[in-house]
Amino acid sequence: MRRSASALLIAALFLLSVAPTMLVSATSGRSGTPTFGTGPNEDDVIGGSFTVVVSGASTLDAVQLDLWDGASWSGLNNVTSADSWLYGWDSSTVTDGGGYRMRMEGWLSGASTGTSESGNFTVDNTAPSSLVLTPLSPDYGTGASISDRAWYAISSTGTLSFTWNATDDNLDYATLTDVPGPGAPSNDGPGFLAHRWDWTSGAFPTSGTWSPKLTVYDEAGLTTNLVRYIGIDTDGPTVGTPSLSVGSGWSNANTLVFSNLYNGATDSGGSGITGYEVRDSTDASWTSVGIGGAGTLTLQEGIRTIQFRAVDNVGNRGSELNVTLKIDQNAPQAGGWLVPELTTGLSGAVAVEVQASDEFSGIDQVTSKVQYGFDSDGTGDTPDLTGAWVDVAQGLSVSLSANIDWSTKEGQYLSLRAVLYDNATNTANSATQHFLVLPSLDLAWQSASLDRLVVRAGTSGFVNVTSVLVSNEPYAGSISVRLQTAPADRDNDDPWTTLETRTLSASALVDQTETMLWSITILNQGEYDIRLVVDPDDAISERDEGNNEAYMVAQGASQRLVGAVPSFGPSLLAVGVAGAWIGWLLSRREKQDSQSEQD
Repeated sequence: MRRSASALLIAALFLLSVAPTMLVSATSGRSGTPTFGTGPNEDDVIGGSFTVVVSGASTLDAVQLDLWDGASWSGLNNVTSADSWLYGWDSSTVTDGGGYRMRMEGWLSGASTGTSESGNFTVDNTAPSSLVLTPLSPDYGTGASISDRAWYAISSTGTLSFTWNATDDNLDYATLTDVPGPGAPSNDGPGFLAHRWDWTSGAFPTSGTWSPKLTVYDEAGLTTNLVRYIGIDTDGPTVGTPSLSVGSGWSNANTLVFSNLYNGATDSGGSGITGYEVRDSTDASWTSVGIGGAGTLTLQEGIRTIQFRAVDNVGNRGSELNVTLKIDQNAPQAGGWLVPELTTGLSGAVAVEVQASDEFSGIDQVTSKVQYGFDSDGTGDTPDLTGAWVDVAQGLSVSLSANIDWSTKEGQYLSLRAVLYDNATNTANSATQHFLVLPSLDLAWQSASLDRLVVRAGTSGFVNVTSVLVSNEPYAGSISVRLQTAPADRDNDDPWTTLETRTLSASALVDQTETMLWSITILNQGEYDIRLVVDPDDAISERDEGNNEAYMVAQGASQRLVGAVPSFGPSLLAVGVAGAWIGWLLSRREKQDSQSEQD
């Protein structure tokens, strides 16, 4: 009997490991009455297969097992020692619900030995259904599928919240697994069910994906699960390499056209890129660009840094991609011209230079050029004698052709214009400048002097004039020269009196100098202005007409005075004193030189 009890106990422990059982206090009967070795206990919930263990039946022939369904008893099985006093009941053969009981009746030699009943229990063979698991307040997505993952831009110490629900008459508890760690939330239940988790691990990773799994248990041990999909994304995406309408060199573009920002862009497994942003680095705000990654940006002059960045679906912004552009939208400006004096005597190449500036990209010396022509009156924008502009050469410092015959250009104007390009291809024409071509010949008085300043007025009052006329180049033409006088106290509009007119021969200035002697008789008292005028009728074209006159002053004194007239005396006294002083200096210098030679 002890061996049978041991065997029965081992069998019961085995069945308990594979089927849900609950201990119960069996209804006691007289000696020989079988009892329930295992439940059902009062208020137990049974689902699936349940093993009934008969206790105290080792001396019996059999035990009748019945089921009460709330209305009547029905037989389940006749258990004997051949069954090891065990019965596996399939609870799914009855309708789910409460109010069930089991009854045992022992039989020995055809007579009943008594009955025992279990506690009231509930049959539940329906697993929890209509499961709901909701990730709360995602930054993007719902979590319903992998393609619609619920994304969070959450800090490592943030909180992830979930709510859940399920349908079952006998819910027991729920678990949530595969969430960002470390660790996992505690079970919700058994007992009080919050239907919610607010999960804070204190060390969430910065990125990753998870598939939170809700598992719901009922009191019968039946389970159902539901999976949702979440991700953490706190890293900004990387923008691609854009296609740009402006290159790396200088450009005069007003607008930047860009595209293909998505080319090579990635969010590295995160929530995905939702668009792009662009700005000039000097701007405070960014301009949003759609997911297509194309758009335009107004450009300002200067060396600009244009920045691009990508934005993901949870609002993370990636690092900027910087592109340097050089923008020059204004044409260069011309300044003054450096042109030598233009005369008919020029020969060979003539160097000219225009000064120009450009604030940003600088002057393109290779493309810029100087143009010239000849104009009759120095007005207008196009030279009227040549009728069109003639290119000199590239560059702003050039030489005019050596083939120009300047001797034929007297009185004409050299017209110059610069065609300016900067390194951003901006171009502009300078204003036309006209430069008069002057004759190369210039006549001038090298000297003109009187042999005396004061003479007795009258027929014997002679004053001799010595003059030297020069030219800057050999001249083979005839030249007219006049000697004129006028009272010194005359009015400005009083005429000069011509005393003598000479016409120099054609060979007079071949050697570029001519000395002439003149004689004037001062007939009346007073001070007289004397002048010599070369080419008085302006018959000869000269470079400078302002040096054609030489001026002198002489005075006619009273015949009763010997020497100077009183009004002229101080001047003569000063001359005498100065002469004496100069003579003394010369005498002293000679003595010193003589003494030095003797030493």
